[in-house]
Amino acid sequence: MDDGQEDFDIPALKAKLLESLGPESGVYPMLIEQQFPRILARIVELWGRAGLDAYLVDLMVTDRHGRQGFPHDVLLEVFRLATVHSALGLTPKNSPGTAWDWIDDPELFKR
Repeated sequence: MDDGQEDFDIPALKAKLLESLGPESGVYPMLIEQQFPRILARIVELWGRAGLDAYLVDLMVTDRHGRQGFPHDVLLEVFRLATVHSALGLTPKNSPGTAWDWIDDPELFKR
């Protein structure tokens, strides 16, 4: 959990992200909101920008040794957000893309 040193306007962040997600609002990251509000604030800040792709990849894959990592359900929320961001065409054309761009068949993850 975050150390709680910062206060975040969670209702405002939630409203902004839900608006950005539009019809994909079902992927709203409730666990990230509850456990990692700093990360939620950063996602909202970067939504629609190339920087979000890099940020989400950094959350999913770290090169820093000794990191515990996120709980499985939180990691799934990060992955879903990355997938939706890409599927909605929000990744700018000049972006290097995401670590998942090589996957042509999203159904692979359902098998």
